[in-house]
This record gives sequence, C-alpha cells and structure tokens, in this order.
Amino acid sequence: MEAGRAGEFAAVGLTETLNDLGFETGRLKTGTPARVDKRSVDYSKLEPQPPDEEVRWFSFDPDVWVEKEQMNCYLTRTTSKTHQLIKDNLHLSPIYGGFIDSKGPRYCPSIEDKIVRFADKESHQIFIEPEGREIPELYIQGFSTGLPENIQLAMLRTLPGLEIVSCCVLLMPWNMTFYQQPNVTLL
Repeated sequence: MEAGRAGEFAAVGLTETLNDLGFETGRLKTGTPARVDKRSVDYSKLEPQPPDEEVRWFSFDPDVWVEKEQMNCYLTRTTSKTHQLIKDNLHLSPIYGGFIDSKGPRYCPSIEDKIVRFADKESHQIFIEPEGREIPELYIQGFSTGLPENIQLAMLRTLPGLEIVSCCVLLMPWNMTFYQQPNVTLL
C-alpha cells in the first residue's frame, strides 16, 4: 500500500530512481505510536514530567526565539494486563506473525519487542507527550505496535490513566527506505 507521512502523498519511484543513480538503499520496519484524545485521559493517575526550567532553543539565532509557556509530558507504565494482552495476540503482529520481514531500528523497539525481549520486566515506562498546544492529540511514546486497531485500543486502556481513552489515530506499521551513509557527501 503506497502512503506518505501524516496524510501526505507517497514518494512513488523515488527509491528506484536513486538506486538507478547508484545510491545503495535498505529497508527498515517502522511505525509510530497511537495518538489519543487528551480530553479522555485521567491525568490524576499519571506522573507529571515537567519541562526544563531553563529554556533551550533549537536555533542559535535569537531572532527566531519565541518564548511560550512550556508544557508537561506525563509518565505511565504498562501493566500485567498489557503484557498478557500482547502475549495473547503476538500471532497478529506483523513481525511475530511474519507479515513484515525487515528489521527495525535498534533504538526504538515496538511494545511487542519489549514484552518478548525483556520478559523479566514487570512494566515499561510509557511517556505521554502533547502533539501541540491547540490540538487534542497526545503522542504515546514507547508504545508503537503493529497489532490490529481493536487490540491497540484494548492495550491502551490497560495503562493507568488511559482506561477510557479514545483515539485520534491508531498505528499502521510500514517499511521505510534508508540510504547507506557512504553514499551521502556534504558539499
């Protein structure tokens, strides 16, 4: 299925064109966690993660700095119910069910990978991050999955503070192309 990022058009033919020009490419599985509606979250069950006291800028140009009140992120954790639900449905996972055969980036395992690879852990931290000031979406960091949407929603509802959560966007896993570093030269 061809698709772009966040509703954008797919870059159909880009990989093939760059391969024809001599670039070496590979494929990685990836995905992104669900976005949930912040109005359906019980913040009293979450641990606030306040912003840095000192504001740090992404630009060295002070002309583009815009001072705004910083926003909290929040922390919750997986539960034994989360883990059991994932274990019971691993056969539906694109990786464990054999539907996607590429490797994932080593630094951000899916929640299924965490449950399987770190089976000795009773829970895993899940960070809840606002997507913006004026939109209702929260990003559920550390909870990416390729499980079906009905399972994703059930998994989210096992997390403290998200028991009655409603979703804005659920995850669909995909493969992405990457370019080998020796192919890229700075001018």
